[in-house]
Amino acid sequence: MKKLILVVFLGISIVSKAQFIEFGGGIGASHYTGDLVHYPHLEMTRPGATGFLRLNFSNIVSFKTAFTYLNLSASDDAFIDALGEQRQYSFNHNVYELSGVFEYHFLSYRSDKTRNKWAPYALLGLGFAGVQGVEPTYEEFNKLQVVLPMGGGVKYELTKQLTLGFELAARKTFFDYLDGISDGDTRIKNYQYGNPNDKDWYFYSGISLSYVLYKIPCPYPYIPNRAILSRIRAN
Repeated sequence: MKKLILVVFLGISIVSKAQFIEFGGGIGASHYTGDLVHYPHLEMTRPGATGFLRLNFSNIVSFKTAFTYLNLSASDDAFIDALGEQRQYSFNHNVYELSGVFEYHFLSYRSDKTRNKWAPYALLGLGFAGVQGVEPTYEEFNKLQVVLPMGGGVKYELTKQLTLGFELAARKTFFDYLDGISDGDTRIKNYQYGNPNDKDWYFYSGISLSYVLYKIPCPYPYIPNRAILSRIRAN
């Protein structure tokens, strides 16, 4: 119990020293790569949205937890080989992601000494993705999967309370059914359609606006005038 209290106390002290917390949201675009396409296609861009809470531990390091919705879609209209041309498969799935990432700023962002209003940053973390609409053709799989978010972005301080951000991040998955197909699903003349060694990826890029709960310190401590207080008491 004492250890738990100590951990909670340390967490509160770290957050209080950071002097501010952020919460916000944004909209963006989502992309997919896998057995159907090997790189994001502009015509297959789909919408996405996110909401987040960010803890700024220092001018360099932040931690963000976010809930993100993405719509992913692709088809064999942009086939990459003759088998894809014959397959003519397509999908349209929804992904709901809960993630936690650390952000590292390459400039001393929001520092009272340097006053940089913008900073590029890199991010890396862990997430859980729930996939809806996937119907694999030959075996069942867990539709709640672990993902690794990685990428970067830029933040710009509009005011003391408002921050504008742009972010581009990839999600590495550890399964091959984001598109609903994999090795052994469908075959034509003993040629497989899927590649079991090529795991699916998805991407999110977007803009966001966040509100900072900024703690404004009092520049001078209040010291009561003892002479005035003594006069009041005398009267």
